[in-house]
Amino acid sequence: MAINRLLQLENGIGLSKVVVCTGLTAPAIIHPIVHGEPALTAQAFYYLDHLDSVAQVRFEKDQDVLSDDKIEFLIDNYLFEYSKKHPESRMSFKVLEGKFWQDDAHDHYLLADRGLTKVLVADVLNDESVHSIEAIDADDKVDLQDWDIGRNYIKESLYRHIESVTGVLDKKVVAIIMPSASRDGYMGKMRVVKPELSLIDYDSAMALTDLSLRQISERAESTTLGWRGDHSLPVERIAAKKFHNPVMLSHYFSGLHELNALKSFVGFYNVLEYYFEEAPRILGKDARSEKLQLECVVELLVTDQEVSEFIGSLDTKEIALIKADLPTSSGIKIDKYNDAAGAGKGLARWLYEIRCAVVHSKKTRKGQLTPTFEPYTAESQALRRVAPVIRWLAVKCIEKDSDLNSY
Repeated sequence: MAINRLLQLENGIGLSKVVVCTGLTAPAIIHPIVHGEPALTAQAFYYLDHLDSVAQVRFEKDQDVLSDDKIEFLIDNYLFEYSKKHPESRMSFKVLEGKFWQDDAHDHYLLADRGLTKVLVADVLNDESVHSIEAIDADDKVDLQDWDIGRNYIKESLYRHIESVTGVLDKKVVAIIMPSASRDGYMGKMRVVKPELSLIDYDSAMALTDLSLRQISERAESTTLGWRGDHSLPVERIAAKKFHNPVMLSHYFSGLHELNALKSFVGFYNVLEYYFEEAPRILGKDARSEKLQLECVVELLVTDQEVSEFIGSLDTKEIALIKADLPTSSGIKIDKYNDAAGAGKGLARWLYEIRCAVVHSKKTRKGQLTPTFEPYTAESQALRRVAPVIRWLAVKCIEKDSDLNSY
């Protein structure tokens, strides 16, 4: 019997598609889901753009099942490949607040609504200990032979509500609105409600939980939701070729996860720092200072031409920030990126000086004011424009390490 593992992800809101991941120990899919087992809080409709995402791994045999650590490592590697393809994504497996729970198998109730509601469960057909279940109210039409009794009671009322709300979507009025200085006029029929295209109904939303890799053919460009197939999700495919260093991935996702620009910078910098002794050794150089070690890391990873081409490919605002002196919270500016001594060396010097201003909070050094970044200031948040550069190097560093080692 196949075993499915559903894994919560962080920063996966708005995925609105199914990502099929293959190439490593086990395939996986990443897709939207409605968290919390909604019962009393169930809605007639949901917007895909507002739903978070999960990763799902399927094992066909018991002996194929991976340990929790190996599953996390597997998903990290797939998400690493996804992040390379989608630089705007911050999706990771580094969950800060869990949304899943373990039900008590000995209780007569299961938890719903993020654990705030209890719904009665009793399997009269298959559980010999359940002698009988009968409704007290003779007017109840719920099938008590179906074990999920509490939720079935809720659904009976919910579907009447869904039918009523669905009818409103087709409602129109005839309107005559005269033009004004602030808006155009209108004469004719107008819909009373205009939902966005990502609106899906309750059944389709609940069907997201049951999405399976088996129902998506190898060439499918979309997959339908639920038995009616009223809605579909586009399918994207990610093919990974190798596993990467788990420590470096952890630092990488730390940088990816953080909204705080300073902490994000440190996460990506830690990936590079991992190679501060390795890079000089590989290059056969003596690098006794951190600045020289960073220069060696950059030299090991990219050529001067690659640095110049990458910087030239950035957004106009990002290029402008790189090629101008960088303001800091202390009022002392960091000299702009300069490739006069070589693009790689110039980039290493620039990133190192930013790193010092991020990590250290000393007001002065040897009596002189130093550049520092105060958290949550405009100057520190401007470092978001630096993130694509150091993230690019972090990706190169992880891939270089994988070329030199196997995991």
